[in-house]
This record gives sequence, C-alpha cells and structure tokens, in this order.
Amino acid sequence: MNSIRCLRCGLISLVLALGSGAAWAYEEAAPASAPAASGPVVLRAELSHAAYAKGNPSALFLKVDYAVAADPSVQRPPLNIALVLDRSGSMAEGRKFSYTLEAAREVIANLSDRDVLAIVAFSDRATVLAPAGRVVNKQFLLHRLTEIAPDGYTDISAGLLEGIAQIDSQRAEGQVRHVLVLTDGMANRGITGAGALRQLVEKAHARGIGVSTFGCGTEFNEKRLAEMAAAGGGRYIYVKSPEQIPTAFVEELHGLLQAAVQNATIEVAVSGAQVAKVFGQLGGPPARAPRFDLGNLRAGERGTLLMELKPSGFERGSIIEAEARLTFDDPQAGERVKRKIATSATFSEDSNSAALGENVETLLYGHVFRALENAEEAAKGLDVERSRAAHTAFDQLYEQARKHALRTEDQELLNEAFLLKHFMEEIAAAEKERLLHGHSEAEKKFTKESDYQRYLLMHHR
Repeated sequence: MNSIRCLRCGLISLVLALGSGAAWAYEEAAPASAPAASGPVVLRAELSHAAYAKGNPSALFLKVDYAVAADPSVQRPPLNIALVLDRSGSMAEGRKFSYTLEAAREVIANLSDRDVLAIVAFSDRATVLAPAGRVVNKQFLLHRLTEIAPDGYTDISAGLLEGIAQIDSQRAEGQVRHVLVLTDGMANRGITGAGALRQLVEKAHARGIGVSTFGCGTEFNEKRLAEMAAAGGGRYIYVKSPEQIPTAFVEELHGLLQAAVQNATIEVAVSGAQVAKVFGQLGGPPARAPRFDLGNLRAGERGTLLMELKPSGFERGSIIEAEARLTFDDPQAGERVKRKIATSATFSEDSNSAALGENVETLLYGHVFRALENAEEAAKGLDVERSRAAHTAFDQLYEQARKHALRTEDQELLNEAFLLKHFMEEIAAAEKERLLHGHSEAEKKFTKESDYQRYLLMHHR
C-alpha cells in the first residue's frame, strides 16, 4: 500500500519489515506513530477489535496486508515465458481471437533479446507457432501469428503441457519462468477434471514454472482458472470484453518484468476462533489454516487478505490469536526468507462497544465487502426491494469509508471504496438488463464480474 498505517484503539498490531533469514523470526511491535520500516516486503496483521464479548461483535475481521518495496535500481531477471492461446471455434466470436493476437504482439514488443518466448495455440490439440527461443527475430514471431485461425474444441491441458515443455527446453539459471494461458471456454477435451488440472500445474510450479490464467467471455469456469493460477503461483485475470485482452496481457507481463520476490505464500493460523469466511476466495469453505499462494510479486505490489472469524468460546481468560507466516524467495540475495507476525484479542465481560477497542479501518473493510455480498444476493434474486435496501446501506457505508480514507490519507481504503461503488453501479446495470432481456447471458456476466472483484481483493496492482 502507498502508506500502511495502524489505526489502534487498544489493538495489538505488529509491523514487520521482512529481510533475509532462514528460520522463522519475529520482530518487536513498532510504536503506533512509527512508519512502516523499509525492506523487500512489509507485512501487517490487524483484528477489527482488541477485545470481544458474547454477541458483540457478532464476528471479528482479520486483515493481513502485504506490500513490496519499489526498487528501480534492481535489474530485472530474464523471462522464459510461454503464451498459450485458445484458438477454438468460439474464439471467432466478438473478435476475441483478433484481440488475442494483438495481445501476443504487445508481449513480443515488450520483450528483449535477454528473454525467451514460446507461442502455443490450442483447440483439439496444441500447435507450436514459435518454439521457445530468445526474442531476437520479432518479425518472424509476428508473422507466425498470422498463420492460424479459430477452429475446433477446447483442450486446455494440451496447450498447457506444451507450454510447460517449451519453457523446460530453454531452462537457465536466474530466469522467471511463466505460462500465460487465455481461454474463453471450458475444457472439453484432454484433461478436464479440476483435480487433474490442478495437479498438472502444481507439478510445474514445483519445478519453478508459474502459471497465470485469463478468462474471457461467459462460458469459462472461473473457479477452475482461479484454482489453476493459485496452484501455479500466478494470477487469474477476468477479461470482461475482448478489447481488454491486450491490456490484460501487457499488465501481467509488466508484473513479471518487475518481479521483486518469487514463490511468495502467506499461511494464517488462528486459535480461539474459527475462520468463517475468506473474502476473495472462489473455492469451497475456508480451511482451518488458510494458505494463500501469491506467486511472484512485483516491485510496488500490495494486497489485502481479509477473513471473518467466529470466536470459539466466551469464558474468562479466553483469547483469540492470529498468526500470519510469509515465505518468499529473494532473487537478489539468492535465499528463502521466512517471517511471522501476530495479533490477538481478549475476551471481555463488558459488551459495551467502546470497551472493545474497534479498529476503524479493518472494520470498514469488513463491512464494505459484506455489503457487497448482500447486494449481490439481492441482484441475483431480482428482489427489487431488497436491492434498493442494499444500495441504500452501501451508499451510507461508502460515504463513511470515503470520509475516513480522506481524513486519514489512506489511499488504499479510498481505492477500495471507489472500486466497490463502481461495482455497485455494475450490479444495478446488470440487474436492469436482466429485467429487460438476455437474462441468462447477463447472469453469467454478473457472476464472472462479482467473483473477480472478490478475487482482486487479494491482488492489488
């Protein structure tokens, strides 16, 4: 975040600057007014309350923030990437394939002769348009893009396996190795099962090859693509309309060009409470100890992990403890770094809100995303009265969040509030469209967009 600050009201909050080291290590809590210390990554964990009573609050929110320092003096490592592009028949619709080729051209333009590139297209089978090699003949690569057209079914696994093999064929020390997969449909040939696809990606990631997935249109399985990206330490990107494909590819490429840390993961362990919800999670119920595979993080990147906790007990002496563990590889130091950060809340017999030590920022984050989910349910059900009530509640919450962000100069909260306000407008438009025509297609678009906005909470650009 541009500035990560602690808004304490008696809350135990630790600010940890992450440096090198082989074993887990803690650092002392910084004073409330102290700025975040320098280092490759800054991590923070905060609970929405310093204390809790029975029935108040009904749930606690745990917010874990991470931010990577921007260091323009660090030379980027060479890339070894494979573009794996869907060329099935459906890609002819809405000029999706034309925009995909434009995206490939943009990628080629942004690479140098230090980088390795492979281009693979897939439908019923994989076609290698350009085998992995250094980017020394851009005109040849551009020409190869003109020699295919959309046709056939969708065998994602064929394209993915070929892309991984191409990267392996030109493996060298110091590279950032990554596959970029774009599709507009569900896998209906080759490996189609969620578990098998995830295992394929996990094996590649274990060998140092990351995977990012791009879904375009309304027919692809967003949960499947998000799970693949998580297993591959990459990003899942929802491309709302075909003309956005080139921009999405270039943004992800720039992230790879600016990789500051690699193979980053955050594990969260909670005692004295259950993790009831993980905001941004597209899968099933939350794990007892959620794990977030962040993959390669670029210079200046930041993200927020937000969870809802349900206290397990309300006896005197009860305490909720949350611990976040960050692991990443520092390519400059050539070593794996491990650090921990912890925060806690104690049980109080005084249920007065003033005695519970609210953390305003964390509480606002939780309420904003809960309001978003309520509005989503209203829109899906075409319940006009419920939708109006949800919009009214959100407008009040938005104004509260906006004013607080401006008063505390919290740019990140301001960005989140603005993003969610924009999304509420998208919901209203989708609801109106469904009431008039194209119900099925509007519902698909709405689902893709709402899922992606929740996913984005964990990955700020």
